Amino acid sequence: MSETDTSPQSRLAAPGADVLLTTLEEVERQQPEGCMVLRAVREANGAITDFEWVWANPAAARTLGRTPEGLRGRRLKEVSAEKGLGGRVGVLRQVVETGRPTADNFAEGDAWLQGTAVPLRDGVLVRLRDVTSALRVEEGVRDTLDWVRDVLEGTPDAFMTLDVEWRVTYVNHQAIAISGRPQEKLFRRVLWEACPELQGTLMEREMRRVASEGVASTFEIRTSQARWHEVHAWCSNGNLSVFASDITDKKRAEAERDVLLEREHSGRLEAEALVAERTQELVAARERLVQSEKLAMAGQLAAGVGHEINNPLSYVTGNLQFALEQLEHLAAHPGDGEALREALEALREAREGAERIRVTVRDLQTFARADEPHLTPVDVHAALEFGLSMAMPHLRYRAQVERHYGGVPTVMAHEAKLGQVFLQLLVNAAFAIPEGDAARHRVVLSTRTEGPWVVVEVTDSGHGMTPEVLERAFEPFFTTRAVGEGTGLGLSTALGLVRSMRGELTATSTPGGGSTFRVRLPTTDAAALPASPEAVEDSATRKRVLVVDDEPQLTSVLRRVLGRRHEVVSVHSGREALELLARDDAFDLVFCDLMMGDLTGMDVHDALARCQPELLSRFVFMTGGGFTERARAFLQSVPLPRIEKPFEPGTLRALVEGAPPRAGAVRPPAREAEGE
Repeated sequence: MSETDTSPQSRLAAPGADVLLTTLEEVERQQPEGCMVLRAVREANGAITDFEWVWANPAAARTLGRTPEGLRGRRLKEVSAEKGLGGRVGVLRQVVETGRPTADNFAEGDAWLQGTAVPLRDGVLVRLRDVTSALRVEEGVRDTLDWVRDVLEGTPDAFMTLDVEWRVTYVNHQAIAISGRPQEKLFRRVLWEACPELQGTLMEREMRRVASEGVASTFEIRTSQARWHEVHAWCSNGNLSVFASDITDKKRAEAERDVLLEREHSGRLEAEALVAERTQELVAARERLVQSEKLAMAGQLAAGVGHEINNPLSYVTGNLQFALEQLEHLAAHPGDGEALREALEALREAREGAERIRVTVRDLQTFARADEPHLTPVDVHAALEFGLSMAMPHLRYRAQVERHYGGVPTVMAHEAKLGQVFLQLLVNAAFAIPEGDAARHRVVLSTRTEGPWVVVEVTDSGHGMTPEVLERAFEPFFTTRAVGEGTGLGLSTALGLVRSMRGELTATSTPGGGSTFRVRLPTTDAAALPASPEAVEDSATRKRVLVVDDEPQLTSVLRRVLGRRHEVVSVHSGREALELLARDDAFDLVFCDLMMGDLTGMDVHDALARCQPELLSRFVFMTGGGFTERARAFLQSVPLPRIEKPFEPGTLRALVEGAPPRAGAVRPPAREAEGE
């Protein structure tokens, strides 16, 4: 290398160069980026073969692993490897020779540097910036993009992106397959022009909504006759991303599930209908069993009731026959006082026997009315006496009956059902006591008040129950009697009846020491019902009475009972009654039989309700019992007075005397009874 002052190298040492280097050193000493000045090293022919350091700031020296002093005067190829700055001699030579700056990246050891070379007089000013991190980030981003692309291309789902002008900026192979078009027909094309079949569809509406509102949306579309996709669309910086997953299997599963659910629903409905049908059958079977229990009880009572009727009937008929004979004797021999006295005594006994028969029949009618639904104030003593009268044929030869009644109020109950409960308990007590030793055994009936409850106890001195039997005493179909002697429904039915009246039924028992059944019923806070008066005060008012009954003997009885004080008119059919009332309604009271041959009392009621409803308030219906469903429903629904056959003369007179006289009625003169 030439050392003469005319060499190119001498140009860098021209006047003012030292000042420039001093200033540069001051400015660049603290800069984080490297800065250095290199002078060209030339051959004798002027060719640049290398560069040597004239100056370097600390940052540049650190980058090269040197000190500023260690670099000064050193040549480029001595300090840096061929792959690093030492391999940039050609680039720097071009900068010096052309006078144009340049920049490029190169590796220097483990670091990547960005070098910018600016020409000086026979040298270059080189700035070095460490871009290792930036290049690594760029490389990472590039790798990430490659990875994302691989993922998007490898996913079984369709994906595409669109810019703000709806141009497709990316589309993977799945989306291409769904569209049925090659990539060049989609990429950088407006979606609605590339795929016109999407216009006006749910997909267009949802994508436009996502773009305008900036919200995400998920929806399902049918992409072909046999394929379904779930689409997720979202917007970011004005660009739209669309991701579509194939849900065909899911939709098929849902369809199959819906079919199964429909079948299950249909099966459930059929099962419910079957359950309802079976339940109805079970309820009907239970009703039949309950009725059979009732019939079984009626069968048990039949012999005793027959005894209760036949005994008084025997002396009723005997006394009547004797009275007739005596009266015939008196007709032939007037004045025979002894015969008259004996005839009257026989008639009195016949009346007592008839009264016993009437009470027995009344009790049987009460037993038959157990299906009426309404709860009313009931005197428990009267219900006990009803049950006792019905059960007495079974008790009479087994035990003595003792009554220990307290002063108790009425209870809210159903008279017939409560009587049926007591009847069942008394019959149960009778079967717990052996026959033939009535003097030693007792059945005790007691009543008392406990707070808001009336307690009724039926205690027997029978064989009692073991704890195991007592625990199951109220179970349906459980019985300790022999086969054919009981259904096992008696006590369970009684328990159901008591609970239907909001009461309780419990039992205690000791083997060999008897049993006690305890009924608790809510009170009505009213006094016990008084007995009905047997007689009514006489009234001087003469009234007009119509009797409607198809039994001539019955109308004759009413005529004899009421005829001395009142005018009695009788007809023997409902049709005659309607014809008579149409032309003459001047009656204070009408006794009408419920069950008649041509027109029933119910038919008469319906006819008058249409044409003469004001007459119905004067009606009293006579019944021997509701033998049809219509009759039972009529008696439950029509709020008119009624009397049970056989009836007492005092009751008939009381009803007539208590009837208010018709105001303003024009009475015709007394005449003979019609229909006689």
